Amino acid sequence: MSLVEFKDMIGTSHGEGQHMLGKFLYFTLGSILVNRDELSTLCQETGMPYTNSKRLSVADAFRNATGDIRGRIVSKRSGERKIYTIYCRDNEHSSEVLSRELVKETLNQHTNQYKKLANIYFDRIDLSFGYGDVDADEDVDALSYCQRAETLFELYQQCATRRQIETICVNYLRSLEATKVTGNGHNYFVPNHNMAKVDAFESFIEALNEINKSDTLLMANSFYIIDDAKQREKMTEEFYSAVKKEISEYQERADYLIKSESSSAAVLERWVVKINTLEEKKRHYEDVLRRELDGLDDEFDTLKLLSQELSIRANGLRKKQAA
Repeated sequence: MSLVEFKDMIGTSHGEGQHMLGKFLYFTLGSILVNRDELSTLCQETGMPYTNSKRLSVADAFRNATGDIRGRIVSKRSGERKIYTIYCRDNEHSSEVLSRELVKETLNQHTNQYKKLANIYFDRIDLSFGYGDVDADEDVDALSYCQRAETLFELYQQCATRRQIETICVNYLRSLEATKVTGNGHNYFVPNHNMAKVDAFESFIEALNEINKSDTLLMANSFYIIDDAKQREKMTEEFYSAVKKEISEYQERADYLIKSESSSAAVLERWVVKINTLEEKKRHYEDVLRRELDGLDDEFDTLKLLSQELSIRANGLRKKQAA
């Protein structure tokens, strides 16, 4: 078996399931623009929980599109090497017109030089995207950058973005009772009773690459975590760290709903379910890690009391509605 170390975890690319603690999954998203209908179809085909989101406003679409315009050019002329960066920066605008300028920045050892290449704008009155004052620069095709911004502007209004994809991914991993592993990026431990479902997630990310209209490559990979005392101890630490944050969030939200005397039985019941699901996750992890996870008993007891109060209030509201 090929072994690999990853932040004090020992994993293998192959192995028998009964000897594995679970799977370590890591993935990257980057910039994503995926047609909403294609995304919905892909979620149905791969079993991902499709989560819809509101379309971006034209203002946000404009900011995102122009914000994505970036380039780096290295030019050598008459034996002199020059490095330029191309991007958009804020410009004067009014309530009727959004405006940014395309800029060429010449990197210099002492003071960088800036040159405006074009003005890019969106007119809120006639809902038109446009650009003007395009400079004929010998090093930069300013027109192509403006046209790219226009294309991105249309895509941002039609497509799902990284935020929506990230929500879909996190919701799916939550259904697998995955635990977020400390550190930067999307790193998760998926316990052994759900690790077979990681394949579907990796297939989803792979398929996203095929329909992603951005030029960023998305990536997902995983390996098995060997079931031994050291790895169980490591995963216990990760479980405590992740669940402590969840408990704090749940307590804060439940306390708010109680103090604000929420009148929505559906909202109250939804949080009761979330709390029960978290308790069930703890019981499953006790089986996986072969130990009682009693380090957060006090916090779970408080959460349980809040859940009971939410349930009582929800029942009361339901009775009022039925009367």
